[in-house]
This record gives sequence, C-alpha cells and structure tokens, in this order.
Amino acid sequence: MADDAADRDDGDTTREEAQRLLEDGDLDGALALVATLHPADQADFIAQLDASLRDPLLPRIPQEALAEIIEFLKEEPRETVVDALAPETLGPLLDRVDPDVAVDILHSIGAERSQAVLARMASAAEVAPLLAYEDETAGGRMTSDYIALQRDWTVDQALAYLRRTHPGAEQIFYLYVIDDQGRLAGVVSLRHLVVAPPETRIVDLMTPEVVTVQAGEDQEEVARRVQRYNFIALPVVDEERRLMGVVTVDDVIDVVEEEATEDMFRMAGLVEDESLQRPVVRSIVPRLAWLLIALVLGFAAAGMVSAFEGTIARVAALAVFMPVISGLGGNTGVQTITLIVRSLALGEVELRDMRRILQRELVIGVTNGLVIGLVLALAVFAWKGNTALSVVAGLAMLANMATAVTVGVLVPITLRTVRLDPALASGVLVTTFTDVLGFFFFLGLATLMVDRIA
Repeated sequence: MADDAADRDDGDTTREEAQRLLEDGDLDGALALVATLHPADQADFIAQLDASLRDPLLPRIPQEALAEIIEFLKEEPRETVVDALAPETLGPLLDRVDPDVAVDILHSIGAERSQAVLARMASAAEVAPLLAYEDETAGGRMTSDYIALQRDWTVDQALAYLRRTHPGAEQIFYLYVIDDQGRLAGVVSLRHLVVAPPETRIVDLMTPEVVTVQAGEDQEEVARRVQRYNFIALPVVDEERRLMGVVTVDDVIDVVEEEATEDMFRMAGLVEDESLQRPVVRSIVPRLAWLLIALVLGFAAAGMVSAFEGTIARVAALAVFMPVISGLGGNTGVQTITLIVRSLALGEVELRDMRRILQRELVIGVTNGLVIGLVLALAVFAWKGNTALSVVAGLAMLANMATAVTVGVLVPITLRTVRLDPALASGVLVTTFTDVLGFFFFLGLATLMVDRIA
C-alpha cells in the first residue's frame, strides 16, 4: 500500500512537472516526461490539459503511444482529442486501437467524417461491419479480435495455427470452435489445449455448451451474464449462431460503470454524460430543465401547506416540525427507490414480483415509521409539552414513511412498465410525493385536533 501511494505521488509530480514545461513552451521536455508514465496516467494527463496546451502536444506523440492513450481516455476527453485530429491522421491511428474502440470513436464523429476516416483505415473491412450496431448493444461492444479454431483440427494443428498467425486477440484464454459454416460449436481453454496430447481432436476437447449473447441484445444483459458465470469474455452470435465477435471483461467493467453512473445521474435529474469536464453551458440547460420541473412540482407542496394556513396560524409550532416530517419521508423514499432501481437494473426483480416487494418494503417502512414516530413524539412532548401535538407528529411520521416506501416501489416499477428508465428522475418524483403527502398527513391531523393542540 505504501508503494502504491509512493507511485501515485511520483506520477502526480511527473504530471505537474510536465504541465509546467508545457506552460514554459518546452514541448520536447514535457513529452519526454509524459512518456515515462503508464498509458492510463498519460490519458489522465491529456484529459486535464487545456486546449492551448494539449493541441500543440498531440502531433508530437508517436502514433503507437497515442493509440494506447486513446484507449484509456474517457468518452468526453477522447472526443475532444479526436476532434483535433484530421482524417488522414485519425485513420491510421484507429488501425492501432482495438476494433470496438475504433467503432465507438467512429460513431461519435458523425457519418460524413466517419466515412472520410474509414477511407484512410487499413482495417476498414474489419471495422465497418461493426458500425451497424448501436453503442449500447452487444454488437456495439464486441471486438472482432478473437481466436476461432476448426472443430475437425487436432491439437497439433491448432497450436501450429497459433504459432503461424500470431493472433492479436484481446484475450486468448478462450479459444472458440466453429464449424464449416462459421457457427459456434464450442469453446476450449488455452490451458487444456496446451496440455492435451497433440493428436487429440478439438471436437473431443471442446466444451459444446457455450453461453452466448446475440448482437442486438442490450449491454446490460451482457454484463449480467458475464457476472453470473464469472467469464472474462462472452461470444456474440447472430440468429443462426454464427460467431461474430466477443465482448471482453474490460468492456463489461466499462458497461457496469456507465450503467451505474447513468442510473445515479438520472435519479438526480442529471444527463447521463454529465462530468466535470463538460462545458458549463451544456451542463446548465439539462440541470435547469429538471430544476424547473422540480419547482413546478414544489408548488404542489406549497399548495398543500396553503390549504392549511388557518391551522398553521392558530398553531405556529406546526411550522417547526413540517420539515422534519417531509425530510424523513423523502429520505425513506430515496432509500427504497435506490434499492428498487438497482434491483431492476441487475435483473434481480421482475414486474411479477411487485406485490412481494411492496409487502416487504411496507413492513420495513411501518416498522421504521413506528420507531421514528415514537422518538419524534417524545421529542415534541419534551420540547413543547403538548400531548396532542406529539401524537399528531408521531402519527404523521408513521403515515408518511409508510407512504414513502410505497411510492419508492411504485414509481420505478411504473416507469419500467411504460418502457421508461426506472431511474428517470425518480428521486425528484418521490421527494415531491413525500413532501405533499407528509404535509397533508401532518397538517390534516393537526386540523382535526387543533382545539386540543392550540
């Protein structure tokens, strides 16, 4: 751990010194320092540079090194780097990156520029077919760098093939077996291939039952299968089971990160590609849109309070406890909705499970509501010495927390039912519901008992 911390400190020092050299105009010195870093650290350094420092540096980085850097760059800084490169530079550069990364970049630069870049790529015939698939599908995530063996080969023939072709597959732990029509017939591990007798036929060595994914399936399903079966790669096939490519575990990690970030952001009303590197103007508009929606929904809570102005005027102490009732209800709803959104995303629950889930969460909500409601009632009595007010506060808290878990279950499941993302600003919706209903329960009960409270 100490060595890791020292390495990070050394890397930070190197990046700081390289930036200072760039600011002083010493491009060669900066380039020499950057070259000592791991490509992932080089990518971080490039991503945080201002355009005025980055643009003069990029043309001086050797293509092979720049290709490695591009593979480690996150989406937004990668787009910025790619935009600074002419098609005649970008084409040969994409020949050096993994095909799935090249496809992602080509998708991001627009059809016209994509065609211009493809025309300058030696690997265009390999990459072009992958462009037909959306980014968030198995086809969009797959790479055509894999090893396929014929089922009628012997182990000796297979090893000779590997020695002769020097395949550049991303992973060679799984060797896929195909028939004469290119259909996936099985899989054999490299370890089994190496230790098997030379005359053994591949068909006798392979495992015929292979977990696959179809090219059009969503990337979340790919991630679920890799996680379920602990694979490091998953073959992608078409409807006739012809092998088209593989999705490797490093891409699956990216999928998991993207999907988790997307759900988290959407629950908060942020766009899925929000980041601290995003231009300020592009961040303001989507955030402002959801805040305006929240403002409109907030008037519903204000309207509820307004309906009980007379009660509040008679018992001013009610205003003191209103934020407590609505706040705890909102927190309870967010806890539930976070669990439900995650479970839906991981495929742990289906719509048919709604009744069971709702019963479970109601038990939790009512139990917590009884405990929190009792604590609140005792606190109100100790503070105000008013028995009726303490009863109203405790009952309102119980009712609001029970309602919060109900809404926390129903909102994401309803969104999924109408084919919307369950995370779509669910936090905003649940908070609005709990505010409105919390005020209704608290002020409504207070109105019924106002003569005892006042």
